[in-house]
Amino acid sequence: MRKLCMLAVAAAAGVLLGACALFGPGELADTYTVHKVYGDHMVLQRERPIRISGTAAPGRAVKVTIGENSAYGTANADGEWVAELPAMKAGGPFEVTVSAGENAPVTKFYDVLIGEVWLCSGQSNMEMPVYSQNPFWQAANAAEEVAAANHPRIRLFNTAANRSVAPAGPVAEIAGPGWVVCSPETVGPFSAMGYFFGRQLSKDLNVPVGLINSSWGGTPIQSWISAEGYRRAGRERELLQIDSVNKDKEEIAANLKKAKEKSEKEFAAWSKRFFASDPDSSKAAEAWKSADFNDSAWQDAPVPGEIDNDVDGAVWYRRTVKIPADWAGKELTLSLGVVDDCDETYFNGKKVGAVGTETPMYWTVKRSYRIPAELVKAGDNTIAVRVIDMFATGGFLGPKDAIYIAPTADQKNRIDLTGTWKSNLEFKADLKKIGNRPNPPELTVGSTDSPHFPATLYNSMIAPWTVYPIRGAIWYQGESNAGAFEDYMTLHPLLINDWRRLWNDPEMPFIFVQLAAFERHSPNARQPEDFWVDRAPSDGAWPKLREVQTATLNVPNTGMVVAIDIGDAFDIHPRDKQTLGYRAAKEAERIAFGSKAISAGPLYDSMKIEGDKIRISFRNVGQGLVAKGGAPATFAIAGADGKFVWADAKIDGDTVLVWSDKVREPVAVRYAWSGWPGNANLFNKDGFPASPFRTDQPDYLLK
Repeated sequence: MRKLCMLAVAAAAGVLLGACALFGPGELADTYTVHKVYGDHMVLQRERPIRISGTAAPGRAVKVTIGENSAYGTANADGEWVAELPAMKAGGPFEVTVSAGENAPVTKFYDVLIGEVWLCSGQSNMEMPVYSQNPFWQAANAAEEVAAANHPRIRLFNTAANRSVAPAGPVAEIAGPGWVVCSPETVGPFSAMGYFFGRQLSKDLNVPVGLINSSWGGTPIQSWISAEGYRRAGRERELLQIDSVNKDKEEIAANLKKAKEKSEKEFAAWSKRFFASDPDSSKAAEAWKSADFNDSAWQDAPVPGEIDNDVDGAVWYRRTVKIPADWAGKELTLSLGVVDDCDETYFNGKKVGAVGTETPMYWTVKRSYRIPAELVKAGDNTIAVRVIDMFATGGFLGPKDAIYIAPTADQKNRIDLTGTWKSNLEFKADLKKIGNRPNPPELTVGSTDSPHFPATLYNSMIAPWTVYPIRGAIWYQGESNAGAFEDYMTLHPLLINDWRRLWNDPEMPFIFVQLAAFERHSPNARQPEDFWVDRAPSDGAWPKLREVQTATLNVPNTGMVVAIDIGDAFDIHPRDKQTLGYRAAKEAERIAFGSKAISAGPLYDSMKIEGDKIRISFRNVGQGLVAKGGAPATFAIAGADGKFVWADAKIDGDTVLVWSDKVREPVAVRYAWSGWPGNANLFNKDGFPASPFRTDQPDYLLK
């Protein structure tokens, strides 16, 4: 049996963890631990040095044996040891033995395979399981997929969502049930995206695959980046939050006050610009609160329901409600549920309540207003609500059972106010002129006990894994950062490079999923499937976030999964994770294993104006371009005025020619440029969809 003496370096911190003399391990430990990332049924990364680590008394050694190979690790001053064994080819099962002094117990890990290890991380679309009891929270054909999941060479580790972690720094041990063999009994709660990726990889490579799921729904990318990553990038805002944890209460309070004062000043200045967007329209809207106003020409709008994604501004809603005779002259309670962001609410023309930006976390507050008895009459009464949407999603967010009117003294006797209201736009702010909304003052420093706190999920759900060699990572996240797409252009590459540094692998493959097509999250209240057909071209945060994700491909050794064709207009969690897993596996095979096959769809390359038409050229055309179901759709074109109209398009060789009779001198083209673009049907003949794009690209994109 060969014995190796090593000088171990921790990939996670880049510091010396353990060493031994050139001709012996030194004194063996009396006691030791092995980190919890290791266990029965685990997969160790093939063709890379195998690293097993744990804790022991400083200067004491631990021996690790796998097959015919052994190595010693000696604990450093912090009590951390690492034993590094030579790389092995795919195979197994093996037994891993960890031992030390005569009085120390022997630890054995059974049924260990050597193969491919991948980290699966992100927010809810990565967390979404293969199967659950919730029909909107599982993969397509979930029951059948679970029944067929007999894959003994695929191993799964479901990292527990660990909320209360010390934000001041990483923890040493992971939380979770440990490694399990993939089977119908174990696959259900595992990440559907991760599982289908690993299943395809195992099939194509014919090697064991270990999958680590570390994901948490609704979390921003900031939670997953290390504090050191922020320091290297000079990110002062996140550093202020992280560093505040280590300071005394007076210092924290002083920093918080200073930061909030600055934030309040910036927010107030922006708000002034926001409400001055269209003073003429706002003046005209003064009449809209009146009970006598005729709103018959307004459009119908569902409540609960969201404002168009393209609108940041003020939108009015009106509803006539018949009040029973025995309610007349009594105080009523008007409940509207959560209104995002702010509102002013009127009853029979009189203001009965409002929530503005001075209310902490105003966009999450359920509205409940008292209606004075003297305003209440029998018969028709008018409710008017001015909804102010400043950022991302806006409107009546529900829940349904919180939208009603009732006598204050007997709120069980209520009138349901959900359904169709009348709605009209007061003004739409031009964010290009006034700028994007800055963070509200209360978000200047977040809760340290929140999964949204910078570096927190890195500390608890990523850092313990950095001692465990992996091949690469797949990442499905971005929904929570869509409203700050420009900042994501910095944060996304920062995350990639941060993780590569932490694993001491500067070329580590990183595959990410571009945001799927999506309109609004209302899976229980779906709209007609053709709701988008007559809609004019729109803008919004989601296409811009997709654009930023596409630009991240300029980071070497990255791959992107386009999901524009598998989205669900009314569910932010598309169920077809099988297609996404397949596409992610093909990108992984290209980047990590040298596959020459086309693994993704066409990407915008350049444009050329040809008279009244624009010719679009692409990269990654593969066997050629194809439009599924007819001519290429969802193309829009604009002239110098910047007003986009739907365009005609045709495939011409490896290019697409775009034009419209309404635009004689075109300057720009957009494709699938909407949260839900409808029929985005441009593919290559290899079966991969084209990524959405605009030719009028901003200068903040990574080149």
